[in-house]
Amino acid sequence: MNSPPDKVRSLGDYTRLVRRRWPYLVTIIPAALLLSILIAYLLPPVYRASGTLMLEPSSLPSKMIPTVVGQLESDNNLDASQQLELLRRRVLTTDSLLEIAQAIDPYPEDGNVDLARKASRIAQDTSVEAVDPVTLEPRDYSTSFSIYYHNSSPQRAGTVAEKVLELFVTFNRRMRAEQAEEAYRFLQAQAKQLENSMDGMETRLAAFKAKYGDALPEAQARNLTGADRAQRDIDIVEREILAAEERESLLQLQFDALSPSLTATVGDWRAELARLRGELSLAEQKYTAEHPDVRRLKRAIADMAAQGAASEAAQTAAPDNPEYLRIRSQLNGVRRELSNLRGSAARVRGSLAEYQRNVTTAPNVEREYMQLAREYENTQNRYQDVQEKIKAASLSQVLESEARGERFTLIRNVSVPRKPYSPNRLGIVLLGLVLGGGIALLIAVMVDASDPTVRGSEDLQDIFAAPIGAVPVILNRADRQRRKLVWGSVSAAYLVAVSVVAAVVASSGQ
Repeated sequence: MNSPPDKVRSLGDYTRLVRRRWPYLVTIIPAALLLSILIAYLLPPVYRASGTLMLEPSSLPSKMIPTVVGQLESDNNLDASQQLELLRRRVLTTDSLLEIAQAIDPYPEDGNVDLARKASRIAQDTSVEAVDPVTLEPRDYSTSFSIYYHNSSPQRAGTVAEKVLELFVTFNRRMRAEQAEEAYRFLQAQAKQLENSMDGMETRLAAFKAKYGDALPEAQARNLTGADRAQRDIDIVEREILAAEERESLLQLQFDALSPSLTATVGDWRAELARLRGELSLAEQKYTAEHPDVRRLKRAIADMAAQGAASEAAQTAAPDNPEYLRIRSQLNGVRRELSNLRGSAARVRGSLAEYQRNVTTAPNVEREYMQLAREYENTQNRYQDVQEKIKAASLSQVLESEARGERFTLIRNVSVPRKPYSPNRLGIVLLGLVLGGGIALLIAVMVDASDPTVRGSEDLQDIFAAPIGAVPVILNRADRQRRKLVWGSVSAAYLVAVSVVAAVVASSGQ
């Protein structure tokens, strides 16, 4: 007999399948439900206590008192979550958490663990998250953030979370005060360094001006004017020197022709004596010693020698010739004038050379001077800027000491959690119910599909393609007893399971 072709299953088919295989459903689904309840309450509960802080801006406008302290160091390479994690690591250090671990033992079940490890575990069990200040829902780039602490005890979770919250607030105040003081000290050191640098630059500028003062840029007009004036002065002095030299020559000729004494022979007796001796030498070549011309020349030579001796004797005495004295005085005056003029000319030439040297070296001097002046001006500007920052840092110190700067404000205090944060018991139970139902239905379908038994009139009608009558199932006494025994055993097993689960739930405190 050929097997009937496969037909599409209807909802009634599945209903009949459930009626046939209901023992799988009523055994597997409750078992899975009880198992999920047992797992949910056997898992150790973890309670989460939380508090929320908000970064409140300064009570004074930033334009009035600019602050040099930054709360969260916003790095462009860090997003909001990374910045909060960085803040958490700075606050929750092992040293800062040791006091909490000593005052409140957060993990008494770990008796053999030292305080440092417990402090490190507090940091691991604490997390921060940016939240909306009103709804407290997670939100990026918010000035408010919640601090969460997880512990197996709700009381310890609330107590430690409150201490951690205080630690964040005190850390913010201490950090801002330290930053303000550190900024003030740093700016003071910068100002001192700039003052020393300015002193050194002023010394260099003073030495440079002393060395190249007349070649500086502001002296160029004076150098050019001085060079023109010196050139004109040289021309005038040289003309005066020429005139004085001419007067000196004339007076010298007059002075040579005068005798200092009125009794002395006018003229040069030595020249006359030499002329007479020359004539005598010629006469002696022509005539004898007794010749009248020879004798006359000898007498004239003797007289001229006597007259010259008398003239020299008169010259050794004080001159008494008024004309001689006048010409000598004029000659000496002209010579003094020439000496003064030549000295003036030398000085003016020196000034002209100095002016020309200044004009020549001015470009190099100007370049070096401008570099020194620019460095000095930049240092002065930096010094003024640092002085302004020092004033702001001083005011910021006062602001932070009075807690009037940016600060953490508590907007939601820590409370003792009433129910555990994890595990999600309801979720585990629902998951177990869904998985148990799915497994039970899958097993029922697989068992039904692998069973070749003819189950009723519907199967016979499918096989023979003809209407067939059906006799209902009639249970005898043995069948009823066997069914009671099976259900009694299942009920007893479930009763034990329910008792165990109830005991576990009761022991967990829920």
